[in-house]
Amino acid sequence: MNHFEKEISVLRVSEEELPLILELFNQAAEEELPYSQITVQACRSLFFYSTEKYKIVSLCAKTSEETVGFISGCLDPGAGRGYITFLYTVRNRRRQGIGTRLLLALEDEMKTALSCKTGTQIGLTVQISFFNPCTLAWIVPGTSGHDHPNAPGVDVSSGAYLFFKNRNFIPTVYQNSFYLPLHRYEEPFFLKEKKARLLADGIEICLYDHRKHNGLEELTDDLGNPVWKEELLANESLKDKADPVAAAIRNGKIIGFTGPLRVQESGRGYFAGIGIHSGYRGFGLGNVLFHTLCRTLKEMGASYMTLFTGETNPAGQIYSKAGFKIVKSWADMDITI
Repeated sequence: MNHFEKEISVLRVSEEELPLILELFNQAAEEELPYSQITVQACRSLFFYSTEKYKIVSLCAKTSEETVGFISGCLDPGAGRGYITFLYTVRNRRRQGIGTRLLLALEDEMKTALSCKTGTQIGLTVQISFFNPCTLAWIVPGTSGHDHPNAPGVDVSSGAYLFFKNRNFIPTVYQNSFYLPLHRYEEPFFLKEKKARLLADGIEICLYDHRKHNGLEELTDDLGNPVWKEELLANESLKDKADPVAAAIRNGKIIGFTGPLRVQESGRGYFAGIGIHSGYRGFGLGNVLFHTLCRTLKEMGASYMTLFTGETNPAGQIYSKAGFKIVKSWADMDITI
């Protein structure tokens, strides 16, 4: 160990250091990283406040004079899984082993916390993925603040991708992020004919109406996505104040959805997801609902849309044909220790 390595200390971050971490993150976001800058409250939630389900672990690397690196992640003890949210080393201290020391220290902290929770030594999987409950928004390259609320992995064009690969993290899925300014969106000519054919088969594409439609909980149970279920049922409980949900309806029952739909402060058209009941797949409902989604958000005043999907997912072809372009690619990565 050389003199420089000896003078570095890796320590837990206290809440008194929040202003320092906030400044470090926002400066990095402004100068070189794709992330949106964050507020004091967002910094506190991301890097300091644990919840009943997730334990936040944040560490910094310090010399006697300055903070030279920072790492944060969260641990889900119930699942035996940890997530890395953010790792950063200041520019003039890179390639000196600081990032590796921070990473190893975070892994040790998580493994120790998991062992204390379970009372035994078990394997821990550490991931960088869109399942991380601590999400970082990022800016679409070449735009003036058009953002997406979740970085779904490691930016494959960044040095971080090689850093984690060299530390035995395995890429599991590659994700592509798509973007479209909605003033460029035009509904395709085939959509009207496709809707007519579906209607002839008893399937209507419309906005979900709690007064005459039903089956939303049954649909979410079939889809098996608890996040979608929670958001859709919470939205439905708002009754007439609920955000719009575009739906495929058969005999009064919802068999497919996209939504809830709303326009975010940035101008982004938001939707939780698109899902089709397992008994009605293969009819092209996903394609029709996607175009209904784009048209409805444009009519609601959204200025752009962003979304991501797996590199091999056929849905990417639907997005491309609708005019969406890939603006960034990501790798979900993990390691078991």
